[in-house]
Order: sequence, then structure tokens, then C-alpha cells
Amino acid sequence: MKLTEVLSKVEAGRKAWVELLESVPVERRDEPGACGEWTVKDVLVHMNYWQATLVTMLFNVRQGGTVKTVNSEEEVQENNQRWYEQGKDRLWELAWADSEGLHRQILRRVREFNDEELNRANLHPALGKKPLWQWVAQDTWGHVEEHAELIKQWLANNS
Repeated sequence: MKLTEVLSKVEAGRKAWVELLESVPVERRDEPGACGEWTVKDVLVHMNYWQATLVTMLFNVRQGGTVKTVNSEEEVQENNQRWYEQGKDRLWELAWADSEGLHRQILRRVREFNDEELNRANLHPALGKKPLWQWVAQDTWGHVEEHAELIKQWLANNS
């Protein structure tokens, strides 16, 4: 996938995410059930943690540093639970500001790579054969699609 396509998909995913979150009434942001027992705010904080991990990964790949990846469903669930506990009391306004800053950082970091690097298997030993653009996708537009659908269903069923 070309850099321009990756950036376009990141931007489109962000736009869809922002529009969805802005459609949630303020009084419902802390209502459980949007995604399992999580509130919409919990999902926003969850997305922020994964996107922060992506920013760190992109930085370390570019710098040739140590890269930590999550390689099992068990690790995903452990991270999700730990991050839920750490972020459950975060104020919406702070989580929203975090989200905006992370989006800017993702764009900045992705722009540091060229088409060949985004598509190369084994760009960094920790990434394995999975090209970099797929790591970006899973924590940006792919992750938005996963959670947006659940939030839309929750809104439709509980309006």
C-alpha cells in the first residue's frame, strides 16, 4: 500500500471516529454497554492506548530501537484489562485531547516512511513478515471499524 493510501485511510478512519463520537450524547458517554461493559469513554481511552503503542512502535522502527509487539490474543486481553484499569477514571476532555494529539503523532510518524518501507516484510525483526502498513491499519482505521460498529449498534438499540 502506498504512503498516500495509508495516510488517506488513517484520515478517513479518524473522520469516521470523530463523527461517531460527536454523535454520542454527552449524558451517554459514561453509560456502560457501548462495547461489552465499557462506556464510550472507555473505548476512546482504549483506542488511545493502542494508538500510543503504535506511535512508539513507529518511532522505534524508524530509529532502529527495541520494538515490542503483541503477538497473542492473551496479550491483547491482558493489555486491554490493564489499560482499562489505568484509564477508567480519565476525564472525557483529557481522553479527547489525548486522541487528537495521538492522531497528529501517527500522521507525523507514518510520513517518515516511504512506500517501499511500508510494504517491506521484515522491516524490523520484531515485525516479522507483516508489513508496516498493516500494523498501522490494525491500530487506526481497522480498530475504528471494529469498535465503531459496536457503538453504532448500542446507540441504535438504546435510543
